[in-house]
Amino acid sequence: MVERRTFCKGVALSLLAGATKPTFASLFHAENEFDVIVVGAGGAGLAAALTAVEAKARVLLIEKMGAIGGNTLRASGLFNAADPERQARIGVKDSPQWHFDQMMKSGGGKGDPEVVRRFVNEALPTLHWLESLGIRFLPTPMTTWGAEWPRGHKPLQPRGQAYIRTMSSACIKLGVTIKTNTALTDLLTDAEGRVTGIRTVVTSYQGKHRRQRTMVYHAKQAVILTAGGFGANSALVAKYRPELSGIPTDNNPGNTGGVLDAAMRIGADTTGLSYIQCVPGAPEGRGFQVRLDLDIGRVVMLDANGRRFIDEDLSRGELANAILKHPKGSVWTLTDNASVNAMDQISRKDIYRGLQTGDSIRADSLEEIATQMGLPVNELTASIRQFNDEVAQGVGKCGRVKCCPINTPPYWASRVILNVHSTMGGLVITPDAEVKDKTGKVIPGLFAAGEITGSVHGENRMGGNGIADAITFGRIAGKAACHLKPS
Repeated sequence: MVERRTFCKGVALSLLAGATKPTFASLFHAENEFDVIVVGAGGAGLAAALTAVEAKARVLLIEKMGAIGGNTLRASGLFNAADPERQARIGVKDSPQWHFDQMMKSGGGKGDPEVVRRFVNEALPTLHWLESLGIRFLPTPMTTWGAEWPRGHKPLQPRGQAYIRTMSSACIKLGVTIKTNTALTDLLTDAEGRVTGIRTVVTSYQGKHRRQRTMVYHAKQAVILTAGGFGANSALVAKYRPELSGIPTDNNPGNTGGVLDAAMRIGADTTGLSYIQCVPGAPEGRGFQVRLDLDIGRVVMLDANGRRFIDEDLSRGELANAILKHPKGSVWTLTDNASVNAMDQISRKDIYRGLQTGDSIRADSLEEIATQMGLPVNELTASIRQFNDEVAQGVGKCGRVKCCPINTPPYWASRVILNVHSTMGGLVITPDAEVKDKTGKVIPGLFAAGEITGSVHGENRMGGNGIADAITFGRIAGKAACHLKPS
């Protein structure tokens, strides 16, 4: 038998080292009855579980994959919130109302106004809550894709690691029971339609042998669905957006939509399932992702003729639609060394790894890199020089984002393809994260947060809103499940 103190110490050390495969609390709680059950251990799920356990609820958090983290671990890490104190340092005025207005505009007016309003009002308190847990953010907010000014707060740790490590450690300390390799198959309801628990399939391994068994867990108060969208399910993506058939994905493999389907089987309503967001990127088949477009004020997109064809700070939906009009593999991103050096450690490492695989190109002059890209030298150099001249004159084509000249060699380029990035449609929720049925009534005992929901972003998601939405509504769901008043 594992001694509890030694085991917990080992779990904590593994988390600090970056491991995300806990099996911990299940050793200490053999019962199958909990106050709150959370399905999906990404950013939304961890926030919901942590908020509920802080309210003294007994919490079970399940994850169908062998590791926690979900899409949050793959995200850039930016967290959008109107923060007048931080933004004032760089001369930027902002407010939840302006955040609201931009989201409604970006989403084509398809988001639920009451839900969006709840999000923008709760985003800053959620940011402060994360800071209280120990997450440190850069002092200066960043401008993200589709935003009109800087409100993206970036943790010091790269990507989504800070959120997952910090919240999972807090969950462990407070006694959340976390079970990996545990996939929800069905939601259980009583005669009145209240959700009372879940049926799962638990997978275990003994050497090369895989064993599966069915387990049922009961929830006294609520079940919270935070299992992500369906971006890794190519069949579903093609069903709702046939033109995206064959487009690769940058999603966590667990984002297959199984939990969404389980909710629909008990009558849950959905909205916007065809709202599927693609982002420019590069192939991820080698286990890393070359992205030169992370600094949107210092990158250009070029077509097969070496010409800039779009304002790079437009919404992700507009970018994707523009790229889809070009032959596959004919679009390029180009930036300079100053931009690459400003990226986080993981992104920069991936770009350098790309030099070995051909996913990124580096050259000391625009003429040389044009030759390596196979693009007309005169057209490419003229495009970049025109861009730099316009930046110097203050009339550049970057639209809302302040651009910097691309003039610090060596220059970097990467061929762009589209990746399925986010499914913005999903379960219809209330501002309290309650799931609605097809008649518009709340399903008792059922809540949802994160990418599995469809009421927040409308037909387009602004960069930096994904993690913010997941964690903010994770907290809201955790509070509502425990019958707590909003902060």
